[in-house]
Amino acid sequence: MEVLGIDLKLIIAQIVNFGILFFLLSKFLYKPISGLLDERQKKIDTGLKDADKAGKDRSNAEIEAEKIAEKAYKDANEILKNAKHEATLEAAGIVTKASEQADRIMANAKSEAASAKDKALKDAKSEISDVVVIALSKIVGDELTEDQKAKLTSKAIADL
Repeated sequence: MEVLGIDLKLIIAQIVNFGILFFLLSKFLYKPISGLLDERQKKIDTGLKDADKAGKDRSNAEIEAEKIAEKAYKDANEILKNAKHEATLEAAGIVTKASEQADRIMANAKSEAASAKDKALKDAKSEISDVVVIALSKIVGDELTEDQKAKLTSKAIADL
């Protein structure tokens, strides 16, 4: 092979040097770099999984927040509806009580008016009877007895 310009000793030395260099590079450089790359890939995978989980959790939280807001809105509407209903019932009760009180006041006023009317009539009859007795006494004089005067007075009052 020397004819071609190839030195066999030099080729064997280069093969041995390449083998030593390959062994050293794989032992001290390739394995640690490969380990670092694997570790970094695991961290990236973990980060991606955590990001996916966080995205899903955020979506679930948003859905849950919407459900809570919807429930709160429904509860608020229900409370408002109940409050309106109770207010309507209370207003009706107040109106009923006021109407009953007005009826009682009117009944009392009518009773008092009737009582006042009866008293006025009684007083008027008493005064009229006195006037009639005086008038009869002056007109008839002593000719009538007390019984006759009382009968005439009663008849005059009854005619009124």
